[in-house]
Amino acid sequence: MKIQAVRLPILPALCCLLSIISDALAGRSMPALTAPSAAVSPSRTDSIFEAGRIELQSGAGAYWSFIPDGSERPDLDYTLSTYRLGIMLSDIHGSGWLRGNTEFLLEGFYGSVVTGPGDWLAGGALQLRYNFVQPEAKWIPYFQIGAGGLWNDIYKDKSQELIGQSFEFNLQATVGLRRQINSRWGVTLEGGYRHISNADLADRNRGLDSLGFLVGLVRTF
Repeated sequence: MKIQAVRLPILPALCCLLSIISDALAGRSMPALTAPSAAVSPSRTDSIFEAGRIELQSGAGAYWSFIPDGSERPDLDYTLSTYRLGIMLSDIHGSGWLRGNTEFLLEGFYGSVVTGPGDWLAGGALQLRYNFVQPEAKWIPYFQIGAGGLWNDIYKDKSQELIGQSFEFNLQATVGLRRQINSRWGVTLEGGYRHISNADLADRNRGLDSLGFLVGLVRTF
């Protein structure tokens, strides 16, 4: 009884082996023994711009005033340090050069006056950015707009009419380029326009218009 119990499982194995040998002699190929293919994961660049991803950004640069209407105004130039908290609002969508996603940022900034009246300005802004993301791209252009407010001591100089009170509004428009180093770190270079005025809430409100740049560092979480 024990001998029969041992031999019965062997018979199917022998049959299978004879079938394989027969196929080989007949010139038929054996079926390939391959592992199931793994699911295709999103590219490293795309994963950085998934909805809900959070990042911290810091930047430093300078802004120079200009006169859009050709009137007489004093120069007022300042250095600027910025700190931003960003959150991706959408996954990457679209096609062609418009392929990308939308990002919301909360910015805090501080500036030191280097030319003109006053010493400092500081405030915050809400920003909306569109990242132009191509597959596997390491260079990501972006465009952003923003609005907020700031406090300053420039208004204390009564000889100027650019800034009329301690609290002013701030409008921004920026184009930038991001270089992604790895899945966590990136660097940015951006050029932008910033407008400061008080919407005629004070007697002095000529407004300050400036063009400048920022160089930044990005940490993605």
